[in-house]
Amino acid sequence: MENKVASLETAFEQALFELIPQTRNFGIQFTKIEQTELVVRGSYALNKNHLQIVFGGSIAAISITTAWSLLQHNIQQAGLAGNLVIKQQEIKFLLPVHADFDCISTLPSAEAWTQFVADYAEKGRAGITVQARVVCQHKTTSTFEGVFVLYK
Repeated sequence: MENKVASLETAFEQALFELIPQTRNFGIQFTKIEQTELVVRGSYALNKNHLQIVFGGSIAAISITTAWSLLQHNIQQAGLAGNLVIKQQEIKFLLPVHADFDCISTLPSAEAWTQFVADYAEKGRAGITVQARVVCQHKTTSTFEGVFVLYK
């Protein structure tokens, strides 16, 4: 199972880098892809700033990318076709990040995903809110919430 998951992660990572070339520069690696959760590992060395902490802009971009990736993966698995964009986001920076970190994105619920798919089938457009958090050394250092829209 791990080889299959690792292959899925690697394939998705490469697809992301092709779809959004800037993400190559984020220093991220996909470590877990499941229907309700996606995790990327972020590099401290590639994202640190002049204060020797991870740049807030990097945290925001990686959080958006992780949440978008979770949805994009599920959209592909569901056989849907459309354009996925972020509509709105909020991020709270709780603690500085001084080392490599994980960004963990989760769907709000199975019901929310089911409603998202139903809305898209009916209207050709659907929105869903996704959360993400950055964890460094077992502490949550930021929280993210984004509203994403899929449209034809």
